[in-house]
Amino acid sequence: MPLLINELLAMNQDELQMFLVGTPRFGAEPDGRVADWPLLGDWRQPFAITVLYLVGIYFGTKIMKNREPFKLKTVSMIHNMILFFASIYMTVETAICAYNAHTISHGEFKIICNDLDESDFSDKNPYLERFAFVLWFHYLTKCYEFVDTFIIVAKKANHRLSFLHVYHHATMFFPVWFLNVKYGPGGEAFFACFLNSAVHVVMYGYYFASGLGFRFENKQLVTIFQMAQFVAFIIQSISGTYLNCYQPRLSVYLLGFQCIIFFILFTNFFIQAYVLKKKKTNKKTE
Repeated sequence: MPLLINELLAMNQDELQMFLVGTPRFGAEPDGRVADWPLLGDWRQPFAITVLYLVGIYFGTKIMKNREPFKLKTVSMIHNMILFFASIYMTVETAICAYNAHTISHGEFKIICNDLDESDFSDKNPYLERFAFVLWFHYLTKCYEFVDTFIIVAKKANHRLSFLHVYHHATMFFPVWFLNVKYGPGGEAFFACFLNSAVHVVMYGYYFASGLGFRFENKQLVTIFQMAQFVAFIIQSISGTYLNCYQPRLSVYLLGFQCIIFFILFTNFFIQAYVLKKKKTNKKTE
């Protein structure tokens, strides 16, 4: 590890950018095909939105401190329904586009190490643009998910406003998915989009059904599913780094780093919410 740090410190700006972002084949520049798409042109835009999100939480809780909580059952249901159906779309569309894009361009689709095809969007392989679009759409949903937090603030459900919640929402929008789509709208990014969307089908489906009055005894399975995805992403990050086949490189570094943090935070949440809480409940009933 010290040797790696010394090597990084010895690099000039171009060498460092190449190490973090890509190889000479892919270049270290943003993908020009999506450069003009909303919220991809200038990093300061999503950064500013993320800062406003954090500032909004701070002032929102201050404003709500001496106010009655809003009753937002209908708003919450509509919000969860939107994300439920959006997640279904992203799960299905990612699977279709990733498989066909790679099959047409390379003759096969692989579970790992699918190359980032830099071909121009055209009728020759129409799935490349569709693939990039669904990844961009996934990125935008990370911004829309900020609504989760503001509903919590408005309802004064501050016990749900944990570091895990805020950190997860803020960083997934920027820099993680911003970087992924700006530099690599295709290739290995399919796995994160597909699996995360599938998890959100379950999660927002559960929230939506709960809002309709359905009750589930094993709601901890949602958290277990979330934790399982992080394990899968950590494995993807390790294999992508070892095989040197994930573009841009910084995405796979961030993927591994973020998912290790998320796994630790979600494990702590699971223990606090289900294991320790169950023990306390059992003691009370004895």
